Amino acid sequence: MRYLKIGVILFFLLFVLLFIFQNSAALAVAVELKYGFGEYVLHKSIPIYLLIFCALFAGSVMVALLDILIIFKTRRQLKKQKKSILALESELAKFRNQPLTESTVSVVGAAAPLSDSDKPI
Repeated sequence: MRYLKIGVILFFLLFVLLFIFQNSAALAVAVELKYGFGEYVLHKSIPIYLLIFCALFAGSVMVALLDILIIFKTRRQLKKQKKSILALESELAKFRNQPLTESTVSVVGAAAPLSDSDKPI
């Protein structure tokens, strides 16, 4: 499975490189971005390839942060489950170590048949 993932990533990178080389003139065109902060407006011109790269980088950072959150959540859940297992195993060991004794409960009249007056009508 690991080799399949590596192959898919390399295949994706090959397509990205082909896209960049075939569209290098179009990607070098500058795009003017305007950021408005109240009365102050910032004009910035950057090439399209830098804009695409920043978007891909921001997306990968977001995915990495979500993966880290999932890892921490599963670790916390695993710790809780291990703690619960230890508590249940100690309880089981306590019951296993109890001496066996005969039951003191007597069953009287359990097998006696019902009389005519006890039967439902």
